[in-house]
Amino acid sequence: MMQSGQMMEKPLPEGWRWVKLGEVCIQDRQIIDPGSEKALRPYLGLEHIESNTGKILLETHEVDEKQGKSTTFAFNSHHVLYGKLRPYLNKVALPNFEGRCTTELIPLLPTNLIDRDFFAWLLRREETVNAAMQGKTGSRMPRVDMDEFLKFLIPLPLLQEQQRIAARLREQMQAVDEARQAVEAQLKAINQLPAALLRQAFSGAL
Repeated sequence: MMQSGQMMEKPLPEGWRWVKLGEVCIQDRQIIDPGSEKALRPYLGLEHIESNTGKILLETHEVDEKQGKSTTFAFNSHHVLYGKLRPYLNKVALPNFEGRCTTELIPLLPTNLIDRDFFAWLLRREETVNAAMQGKTGSRMPRVDMDEFLKFLIPLPLLQEQQRIAARLREQMQAVDEARQAVEAQLKAINQLPAALLRQAFSGAL
């Protein structure tokens, strides 16, 4: 884990300060037993969260009773879900619904010191991912040591500035997503060209 002194040497903009991750969130590990009524909530696994973006790849109205048969954690729209297994995959999600998740996802509940969206972006940044990897346990399937991880120092601006930064990042990521969708549509059209050309050739239209 990076030493506090190393972080504190870096100057911060006016109004910012260094705090530990554990000062701005709590681990909210509310267990849902497999046989309980709450086990019918939508289930999120690590495979349902896109790396780096945190996009949730799940239709929340569909409940698969075969998934998450073991113990799971409860979450809702107040939590930030943090993937502790293989932290280099950078899986941090902001659910907008009530559900349950694998215990490899830790529901973090932000305090009133930090904006939820800003907190998620902060967890996704390269420095935080590197810190999680330094404090990992296991080699083949590394997991974050959450107690050590929550000692990591982060730069914290005032709440209004957090909200401004988070809004700006959302705008930029939306532009990136739209550009990606446009490229994917173009690639799909290009991949369909050979078949279209063959159809034209053998119909006499080419």
